[in-house]
Amino acid sequence: MAEGVLFNIAEEIIKTLGSLTAREVALWWGLKDQLRKLNDTVTSIKAVIQDAEEQAQKQNHQIEDWLMKLREAVYDAEDLLDDFSTQALRKTLMPGKRVSREVRLFFSRSNQFVYGLRMGHRVKALRERLDDIETDSERFKFVPRQEEGASMTPVREQTTSSEPEVIVGRESDKKAVKTFMMNSNYEHNVSVISVVGMGGLGKTTLAQHVYNDEQVKAHFGVRLWVSVSGSLDVRKIIKGAVGRDSDDQLESLKKELEGKIEKKKYLLVLDDVWDGHDDGEKWDSLKELLPRDAVGSKIVVTTRSHVIAKFTSTIAPHVLKGLSVDESWELFRRKAFPQGQESGHVDEIIRKEIVGRCGGVPLVVKAIARLMSLKERAQWLSFILDELPNSIRDDNIIQTLKLSYDALPSFMKHCFAYCSLFPKGYKIDVKYLIQLWIAQGFVSTSNSGRRCIEIVGLKCFESLLWRSFFHEVEKDRFGNIKSCKMHDFMHDLATHVAGFQSIKVERLGNRISELTRHVSFDTELDLSLPSAQRLRTLVLLQGGKWDEGCLRVLVLSHLKMKEVSPLIQKLKHLKYLDLSDNWMIKALPNSVTNLVNLQVLKLNGCYRLEELPRDVGKLINLRHLDLCMNLEYMPRGIGKLTSLQTLSCFVVAKKKSSKSEMIGGLDELRMLNELRGSLEIRVKGYEGGSCVSEFEGAKLIDKDYLQSLTVRWDPELDSDSDIDLYDKMLQSLRPNSNLQELRVEGYGGMRFPSWVLELSNLLRIRVERCRRLKHIPPLDGIPSLEELSIEGLDDLEYIDSEGVGGKGVSTFFPSLKRLEMWDCGGLKGWWKRWSRDEMNDDRDEMLCFPRLSSLKIRYCPNLTSMPLFPTLDEDLYLWGTSSMPLQQTMKMTSPVSSSSFIRPLSKLKRLYIGSIDDMESVPEVWLQNLSSLQQLSIYECPRLKSLPLPDQGMHSLQKLHIADCRELKSLSESESQGMIPYLPSLQQLIIEDCSEEVSGRARGWGKEREEEWPNIKHIPDIGIDGDYIQKEGRYVKGEGLKYP
Repeated sequence: MAEGVLFNIAEEIIKTLGSLTAREVALWWGLKDQLRKLNDTVTSIKAVIQDAEEQAQKQNHQIEDWLMKLREAVYDAEDLLDDFSTQALRKTLMPGKRVSREVRLFFSRSNQFVYGLRMGHRVKALRERLDDIETDSERFKFVPRQEEGASMTPVREQTTSSEPEVIVGRESDKKAVKTFMMNSNYEHNVSVISVVGMGGLGKTTLAQHVYNDEQVKAHFGVRLWVSVSGSLDVRKIIKGAVGRDSDDQLESLKKELEGKIEKKKYLLVLDDVWDGHDDGEKWDSLKELLPRDAVGSKIVVTTRSHVIAKFTSTIAPHVLKGLSVDESWELFRRKAFPQGQESGHVDEIIRKEIVGRCGGVPLVVKAIARLMSLKERAQWLSFILDELPNSIRDDNIIQTLKLSYDALPSFMKHCFAYCSLFPKGYKIDVKYLIQLWIAQGFVSTSNSGRRCIEIVGLKCFESLLWRSFFHEVEKDRFGNIKSCKMHDFMHDLATHVAGFQSIKVERLGNRISELTRHVSFDTELDLSLPSAQRLRTLVLLQGGKWDEGCLRVLVLSHLKMKEVSPLIQKLKHLKYLDLSDNWMIKALPNSVTNLVNLQVLKLNGCYRLEELPRDVGKLINLRHLDLCMNLEYMPRGIGKLTSLQTLSCFVVAKKKSSKSEMIGGLDELRMLNELRGSLEIRVKGYEGGSCVSEFEGAKLIDKDYLQSLTVRWDPELDSDSDIDLYDKMLQSLRPNSNLQELRVEGYGGMRFPSWVLELSNLLRIRVERCRRLKHIPPLDGIPSLEELSIEGLDDLEYIDSEGVGGKGVSTFFPSLKRLEMWDCGGLKGWWKRWSRDEMNDDRDEMLCFPRLSSLKIRYCPNLTSMPLFPTLDEDLYLWGTSSMPLQQTMKMTSPVSSSSFIRPLSKLKRLYIGSIDDMESVPEVWLQNLSSLQQLSIYECPRLKSLPLPDQGMHSLQKLHIADCRELKSLSESESQGMIPYLPSLQQLIIEDCSEEVSGRARGWGKEREEEWPNIKHIPDIGIDGDYIQKEGRYVKGEGLKYP
C-alpha cells in the first residue's frame, strides 16, 4: 500500500471523533467514555505511524506485519464511524409524513438502546484491537512525530562530475546547454538555466558532459558541482560549493566561497533539486549568498520539477525528452553486447519490441539491456512478450523513479498509487480523477484553510504533473486541464507502491487478497469476490457483480445495463457512482436516494433515461451530477443540493401534467451557487407568464463560478403568440459577469437581452436558430470576445442595431479571432444606417477587425458590406454570399500616415470560395497579395471568367481546387505562361467540370500538350474531371485512377 495513507486515515478518524455533535453522541448511548478512549488510542498510534512506515521500507517483516494489522484496524474504525454518521444523516432526512413504520421503529427509544448496545460492542472490540496493536508497538521503539515529515528514502548514489557516462542521442541537448554556458549576452551577471524532465531521462549525465567539455572548462575560471538530491537546503548547497563539511555560520561560509571564487567567472551545477517547503524563499536566500561579481557566471539546475525549473531559471527551462527509437536501440546495443560482439543480426521485431517497451527512457534502456545480455538469444522474444512488463519493476529502476515519489506528502502518495487502477496508456479525465481522490478521502481541506476541496485536488494533480508523474496534458477551450496520461514506467511505479491494496485484474490469474481495497477489472468476470469483502473501489470495465458493502467508488459504465437493482441502497458508504453510457437504462430506483454520502453521480450517455428519482433532494452531499440529454423534467427538491458544482443540464418542463407535483421549476437553481463549468438550460415547456418569475428565481447572476451557459428552446415550442414572453424569459436569465461562454438556441423573441453587454469576460457567443431575431446589441465593445457565431437567424438584418456612429477603431472587437455567419438570408450589412449622413458614410468599410484570424460566411446572399478583415491568417470561407465584402477588403490601400501597413490577406493560409454569383474575375494584384496562401478552392462560381494566377507572389500555394466554374477561360495572366503558371510549392491540383478552355485543355496535359507540362510536372497529384493524370509523382494518365 502507498506509504502515508495510515497517517491520513488516523487523522480523519480523530477529526471525525472530535466533530461528533452532542445529538449524534446521544445515539451512542453509554459510549462517550469508549469514544474518548478510542480517540486517545488512535492519537497515540498516529504519532508513530511515519517512523513505522519508514522502518518497514528496510525490509523489516515484523514491522510490516504490525502495519498490516494496524491498517485493517483503522480501516474498520473509519467504516464504523462512517456507518454511524450515515444512520444519523438518514434520520435527519426523513420527512415527518413519510416515515415508514420500520423507520419509526428503528429510531424509537427502545431500538436506539439496542443500536447503542450493538455499536458499543463494536467500539469496545475495535478499541481493544487498537490497544493491543499499540502495546505491541512498544517493542519496536518507534519515535513519535508531532508533524508529518519527509519519508526516509534509500540514499541515492552520489554522482560526481569527474567521469561522465557515455551519452547517446543528446547532441542537440548538449549543444543547447553549452550555448547557454558560453553565451555572455544575458542581462544578469549570474544567469540560470534548468534542465527539467522525468526521472531516468539522463539530466545528470547531460550536465556532466557539458560540465566536462573542454571549451567549457576553458571558459570558466571556477567550476563547482553540488549533488543536492533533495529540496533546496541552503546550508547544504553552500557547504557543497565550498567543498567541506562545516558548522560555521552562513555568513562565514559565504566569505569562504567568495575567497574560493576570487571574483572569477564561475559555473555552478546544482544536480537533482526536488520540491520542498518555501522553495521560493530558499532560492532567494541562496542567491544572496552566491557571488555576483563576475559577468557571465552560470548556474545549471537539474530537476524533475517544473515548479523548481520555472522560478530558478532566468531563461526558458530546457525540457529533456525521451530518446528516439534509433537512439534507444543504439544505447541498448552498447550495453547489451560486449565490445566486438556482433549485434546486427538481431531480429527487427525484437528490436522494435525492446526499444518500444523502454519508452525512450535511458535509465530503463540500460537496465533492460544489462538484463537481456545475460540471456540466450533464443529466449529474447518470449522474455520480451511474457516477462518484460513485470521485470521493469526491478529495484534499480523503480527505486530511481521512486525518489520523486518518496519526497511527496503522504496524501499525494496515495493519490498517485490509486492511478494504478487505470490501464496503461489510458487517457485519464482529470476532473473525474480528482473526484475519485475526494471520494476515497485522499484529499481533504484540513491543511488548506477554507478552499474548495476540488481546488485542493487540482493543486495536488498539478503538483504531481510538475514532478512528471503525468504527461501528455490536454486542455479544454477555457484553458482548464482536461486529460492526461501516465508514462508506462510511472504506471509501473504506481502499481509497485500500491501493492496488494490496489489491483487491476486483466486475466483470471490475478489474485485478489482479502486485504485488497481497490480493484478494476479489464476483463469480463462473473465474480462475487468472496475473498475481498471490504473493497472501497470497484471498477467494472466489462461486467461483474457489485455487492461489497464497504464500497466508496463503483464504476459501471458501458455495461449495457437495463436496470439498476434496488439493493444498491445497501452500499451506504458509496460516494462515487458511475452509470454513464448505459443507454438501455430507462429509470433509476428511488432507493438510489438512500445513498446519502454520494458525491458524484454520472448518468451521461443514458439516452433512454427520462426522469430522475423522486427523492433526489435527499442526496445532500452530491457535488457532481452529470446528466443525459433526454430527461423530461427535473424533480422537485433538486434545489436542496446546495453543494452541487456540476449540473450538466436543467430541463424546464410544463407542469400541467400527471406528474405536476413532481416537477421542479427553474427556480430550483436559486441556491445552487457553487455551480461551475457548463450548464445547459433546456426548455421543453413553460407555463405562460408564471415561467418568467421562475426564470428570474434561478438567480444566475449569483453563480460566480459558472463558465459556460447554454439556453436552448425545443423547436416544437415556437409560437408567434409568445414573442413577448420569449423576450421576458431570456431577459430574466441575467448571468454573472464572470461567464465566459454564452450559447442561445431556438429563441423565439425579436430582441436579444441587453445584459450581454455587461458580460465583460465573455470569450465566445453562439446564437443559433433564433429566426425572429432582427438585431443584436453592439458586441464590439466586449473586450475579451474571441469567437462570435450566428446561424439560422432568418429575420436578422443587421448585426449591430445601433448604427455606425461613434465606433472607434481602437475599441472595435479588440480580441475577436473567429467569426462565423451561416444561413442568415435576410442579413444586409453590419450596421443599420439611421440617418442620411450615415447612408453616405463608408465608415463600415474603413473599420477593420484588428485580430480576426478566421472568417466563415455561408448562405448570406444579401450581405454586401461589413467591416474589413485584412488580418486573417487562417481561413476565409465564402459560400453562397456576395463577393462585395471580399472586394472591399482587397481594395484597402495604405494610409498616408501608416508605416506598418500590411497588404490585405497577405497572411491568409486557406481561401474557400463557392456559389458566389456576382464574381466575374479576381484581379491579379489581389492574388499577388496572397503570399502565405497554402490552399485555394473555388467552386460553383457561374460567372467567373478570369483567375489570373500570378507567377510571382503565390510561392506558398500547396493545393489548388477549381470545380464547376463553367465560364472560366484561363488560370494564368497571359497565354505566354500557358494555361497555368509555374507554382513551385504546389502539391495538388484538381480541376473539374469547368469550361472546355480549362477542363478540355487540362485533359490534354502530358504527352499531348508537352509545351505546358514543364509548369506542372513537379506537382505530385494532378486530377482532371475525376481522373488522375499524375499521382504521388507518377505519371498515370490513361490508367483510370479516380480521385475521391
